[in-house]
Amino acid sequence: MRRIGLYILTILMLRTVAAQDLQFSQYFSASLFLNPAFAGVYNDPSLHMNHKRQLQAVDVLNELTQVSFIFPIKPGGSYERSIGGIGLMAYNERSGINGVFENSAAFLTYAQNFKFGILSSDIVTFGVQVGYENRTLNFSSLRWGSQYNPFFGFDDTLPIPVTEFDGQKGTVVVNAGFMYYYNPNRNYLLYTFSAFSGFSATNVNRPNKSLNVDNKSAEPMLLKYNGGVEAKFNKLYVMPSLFFQYLRRSFQFNAGMNFAYSPNADRYRSRGNQVLFGVWYRLKESYIFMGGIKFSNLAIRASYDLNSNLFIADRAVNIAQPSFEISLQYNISKNSGYRKISNPLF
Repeated sequence: MRRIGLYILTILMLRTVAAQDLQFSQYFSASLFLNPAFAGVYNDPSLHMNHKRQLQAVDVLNELTQVSFIFPIKPGGSYERSIGGIGLMAYNERSGINGVFENSAAFLTYAQNFKFGILSSDIVTFGVQVGYENRTLNFSSLRWGSQYNPFFGFDDTLPIPVTEFDGQKGTVVVNAGFMYYYNPNRNYLLYTFSAFSGFSATNVNRPNKSLNVDNKSAEPMLLKYNGGVEAKFNKLYVMPSLFFQYLRRSFQFNAGMNFAYSPNADRYRSRGNQVLFGVWYRLKESYIFMGGIKFSNLAIRASYDLNSNLFIADRAVNIAQPSFEISLQYNISKNSGYRKISNPLF
């Protein structure tokens, strides 16, 4: 039995290595999860929530949830552009059969701005995150053959045969990032567009996250790049963007378009509700479709990842694992009429 358990453990650990690369499809709405430098570009306090889950017929669970809050620093008053920001973020990831692997973390973020140009048309932001991450491997959540009763099936009152492979490991993690932003106020009377480009690194301190006490290997850094442009065409905001991440000689690349239609927009601001929609392609993996609506300071989006394996003739359809994601963002601001800097793609 121990040999079988060890074999399963090995398979699960190999699976969860890939699970650590999981990224929100709506990466632009999970700012602190994407890049700690985002804490410095927000001009209003804001709350963010994201939940992503793969839709699978079997009992293999793969889901990711994050909640974050960003508070801008404005020593000169509420009408001044922030000079930086403080952020709090927590996330939880569950994967494997019945969620046998779980990864939870909480982070504190600080970012500082440096302003350049006329009317601060250019901003460079540096951010750092420090937090604690806890990984758990729980074989007690599985159903074992010895727990099945020949008369009525699975019996959870029977003892769990394997518990010695359960494990837990907590580590301190440091992340860092920077971002350049052109026209952060989205002033389309003086400038024709706004643009941003950012880079971040996760596991800068190279912690040892292995659940195996005899394994002293350092965790590799996860590198991320995100960039995009926003332009205004009458009542329509068009935002092409891209996202790239690299880990362990493998990479993920997303590219697509995000749109926001504001029926009551004038030359320099967006008033009232907005209709949000977008489409992206994750290279060699999936097509992503998003729709949502913004009511005053509250925006809600839903997206669906359609696995591109569905379109490969020599693949079985049941290989595909589509995902569903929902996000929520709330800006705490009395001035809901202006299209504020809440996120370069928001």
